[in-house]
Amino acid sequence: MKLRPLELTDLPLVKAFTDSTIGLGYFSESELKDCYQKSQSKGVMCSFVLVDDQNQIKGFRLAYPPGAWSKGKGSKLHPELWNVPLESAAYFQSLFIAPDVQGGGWGPKLSDAALECFRKLGAKAVVTHAWKESPNNSSIRYLTKYGFTSVATHPNYWIDVDYTCIRDGKPCRCTAEEMIKYL
Repeated sequence: MKLRPLELTDLPLVKAFTDSTIGLGYFSESELKDCYQKSQSKGVMCSFVLVDDQNQIKGFRLAYPPGAWSKGKGSKLHPELWNVPLESAAYFQSLFIAPDVQGGGWGPKLSDAALECFRKLGAKAVVTHAWKESPNNSSIRYLTKYGFTSVATHPNYWIDVDYTCIRDGKPCRCTAEEMIKYL
């Protein structure tokens, strides 16, 4: 297994990975290209992939440096509740790990790589939206263990995203927990 910065040529593989493990349509090709662009600042790529020996995607962390983003996948955000201005905050968009390599510490390694980039770029905090209904509350549990604290709850966060929820096969109406980690 190898962890490396996201490359433009990885996007079709990331799309295939998300379609098969998260659900069809979570990311469109054009959205992933936008994510790729937002992941860079001053020549630093802040998003990372985990690949196996055959260069198959086994996980990824999409991460946006300060000044490169204005919202997450949904539209709800409360920067007035943070102790730093929006332009000083980085953003964790998504972290997904293939089921066959979960539990191997890859999530924190991918996140650590992004945090190292954020620190180089002068970020004062990292914001994210956690999936409150994740199995066994794994999203919030992971982020809390990783040093994030909750600042707001957003019911129906993904309502404007054209995505079929993996929980019930219907349009996603899950809740997001807006969380922050100060650097």
